[in-house]
Amino acid sequence: MNQRRRYRNPPIEEALCEFRFLADQDWDPTIPGKLYAELGEEYRGKPQGQKVMNVTLNAQEGQPSRLSYEEGFAKTQLVTEDGKRQVGVGKDVLSVHMLRPYQDPLHPKQSGWDEFQPRIDRALDAYWNVIRPKGVNRVGIRYINKIVIPQREVSVEKYLKCALTEVSGLPNLQRNFMCRIEYDYEDEVRLVLSQGTTDAPEAHVGLLLDLDVIWETAESVAQDQALAKVDDLRLREREAFETVITDKARELFDAD
Repeated sequence: MNQRRRYRNPPIEEALCEFRFLADQDWDPTIPGKLYAELGEEYRGKPQGQKVMNVTLNAQEGQPSRLSYEEGFAKTQLVTEDGKRQVGVGKDVLSVHMLRPYQDPLHPKQSGWDEFQPRIDRALDAYWNVIRPKGVNRVGIRYINKIVIPQREVSVEKYLKCALTEVSGLPNLQRNFMCRIEYDYEDEVRLVLSQGTTDAPEAHVGLLLDLDVIWETAESVAQDQALAKVDDLRLREREAFETVITDKARELFDAD
C-alpha cells in the first residue's frame, strides 16, 4: 500500500502483537512484577492472570474426530485503568493488545497504529531490559474485525470478497458460518484468515473477519530485527484487509 487508509469508524475489535522467544530459562514468577515496574506508569490497572487453553481437532481416516485440550501460555496481563490497553507476559511470550476503540475519531493521528506501534516498542524494550532473552523466533500481528451491518439479512459477498460462494441446489441465504484458511507467502510468513458470523444487535448482522499474519523460524532475531518484522507484518495485514473487503464495507467504516 502506497498510502495509509484511515476510516472514521474502523471495525477493529482487538489488535494484538505477539512475540515468542527462544526457550532459554526457567520461568521466574517475579518477572511480571519487574515488567510492571518498567511499564506501570502506562498500565495503572490491577494486573490480571490469564490462562490459555489450546483446542485441537484430531481427525484420522476411519476413526471419529476427537477434540484434545492442552494448557497454552499462561500470562499475567498488565492493563490500563480502563482495561482497553494491555500487555501480556508469560514464559517466553509477550503480547500487546489494543481493544476497541482502536482509533479515536477526534484524534486519529494520535491513536490507531500511531499509538499501537509505540506501545509495542516500549513493551518489547521493557521485556528485553528485564529478561535479556536470546532472541525472538516468532512474531504475529493479528486484527480481529467485527463488521456490523444494519440489516436483518445480507449477502455476505457484498461486504467480503472472501465470502463462501453459493452452491447450486442449496438456499442462497447463509444464516451462520465459520471458516479458516491459511495462506503461505514465499518467505517465512503465513496469513491465517478466519471469517464467520458473530453476535450483533437486534435487526443487524455481525460478520467476523480475523486476520493473523505470522512470521516464524527455527532461528532467532534480535530486538531491532523483531520490530522490523512487526512493521512488515502490519503492512501485509493491511494489504490483506483492503484486498478482501468491498467498497460497500468501506462505506460502513467511513460512516459517522
